[in-house]
Amino acid sequence: MENKETLRSRFVPPDGGYGWFVAFGAFLVQFWIAGLIKSYGVIFMEVLQLYPDASASLASWIPAILSTLCLILSPVCSALCRQFSCRSVVFTGGILCWLGVSLSYFTTSLTQLCFTFGVLTGLGAGMATTPGIIMTSRYFNKRRALANGICVSGTAVGSMLIPLLLEVLIPTYGFRGTILILGACMLHICLSAALYRPVEVHQAIVENVTQINIPNNCAVSSGIECDYVQHVPAGGRLTTISEDDISLVHDRLSTTDLSHRLSIIHSVEDLSTNSTVIYTENMSYSKSNNADGFLTEKSVQTEVGLTVSYSNKTNRRFKFCSLMDFIDFSLLKNPLFLLMASTVMLMAVGCPHALYFLPSYANSLGLEKSECSLLLSISAAFDLCGRLGLGYIADLNLFSKSKAYSVSMLTGAVAILCLPFVTTFSAFAVIGAFYGFGLGSWLLLIPVLLTEHHGTESIGSSYGLVRLFQGIVALIVPPLVGYSKDATGDYIIGFYFMGISMMMGSILINLKPCVLRLC
Repeated sequence: MENKETLRSRFVPPDGGYGWFVAFGAFLVQFWIAGLIKSYGVIFMEVLQLYPDASASLASWIPAILSTLCLILSPVCSALCRQFSCRSVVFTGGILCWLGVSLSYFTTSLTQLCFTFGVLTGLGAGMATTPGIIMTSRYFNKRRALANGICVSGTAVGSMLIPLLLEVLIPTYGFRGTILILGACMLHICLSAALYRPVEVHQAIVENVTQINIPNNCAVSSGIECDYVQHVPAGGRLTTISEDDISLVHDRLSTTDLSHRLSIIHSVEDLSTNSTVIYTENMSYSKSNNADGFLTEKSVQTEVGLTVSYSNKTNRRFKFCSLMDFIDFSLLKNPLFLLMASTVMLMAVGCPHALYFLPSYANSLGLEKSECSLLLSISAAFDLCGRLGLGYIADLNLFSKSKAYSVSMLTGAVAILCLPFVTTFSAFAVIGAFYGFGLGSWLLLIPVLLTEHHGTESIGSSYGLVRLFQGIVALIVPPLVGYSKDATGDYIIGFYFMGISMMMGSILINLKPCVLRLC
């Protein structure tokens, strides 16, 4: 007897074929969601003009809420994917993103905009970004780096093109009209969800299992003349193959207990930064508790020479997993982990929050809005260069990854600290390029170092905790920078705060040899 769990356990990544459609779907999600949110700096300028009486600190709560929700929803989203399907979770997330962005058209206050563009869109984005990378990594093995690279490039391409798109749409349709158009674009996420074919379905297709669709109350005698029955294997019984529930039953296959636990680390772009999402799945196969041995909600049993009937199974059970199933909190007692988490939190003070305020700051110094939007595109381009370039070089083991981690943080810190001293577009572009390169390199090395420190078995727990800590920073920093803008009239104090914090993180990681003596 076989069910969807055993099909999953036997699944072999095709390293191509339909997997490229899955990778394209993930690319599309990252393009629209992460690209839009990393382009919030352009939207921030328009928000301040649309609500001139509102404070910069209140407007800063929008990206803060988006970032935090995306970070803290990652483990919850993984649990939902296990219980339902990646396709269902992404589709729901796409609907929420569409509602959140589209309803922003009708807002009359900044508080309402925080709820629609911040909370609703954040919930949808948190649900939509994780599953696509999960599916891509499961469909690829030897070509996983290339496939994940396609997904990662979705954020970079979106961050490069969406600011330019906003610059075209806003003068033509205004801010509200542009928001309505972007809301419709969020429906592309639902299209991506349709491309996420569950792996058990793919495995069934590989094993030459033909789907059978039996209408309600259909009964066919031994002749099997029902048009919906395409093929029935000789000497076997076959249940309906749906994309959520698949059970293939062979007469002579004995029942054995099989368990398989798989932990995979995936590169994924979230709303505010590029991140890594951990997906841990328990796949088990054992004897069924029901009489027929089927776990499907709807099943059709077909046997050569016998009757075809339709039956409903209503004993489908859901077992939701708690956060404890994903995260090992004993890591909080590990000095090396605490060191790494501290550096991430310090670096997160300025990454990527500086991008939210860079266009508004440059515009206040006399740069045109089109030039301010272009700064985000330049930073995104070098972000991608840093990620892909350093990723390739790091695999060659030519240098210490800890040193590279420190240098990447220092590069971003110096770029932020230089912002108060520049006034021309060329100077801003150079700073944006260095900042983007440092940001991309740093984000790439976080999961690499965590794996070296705590092993692949603990990567889910270690990175999950790191992202939770980063979520706290993401909720606090943007409003603080907004408050400093309201109090002083510019962003200089905020930039100094970001740059100094990032520099402290780059210094702190060099204490690793001392901390290793304590472990």
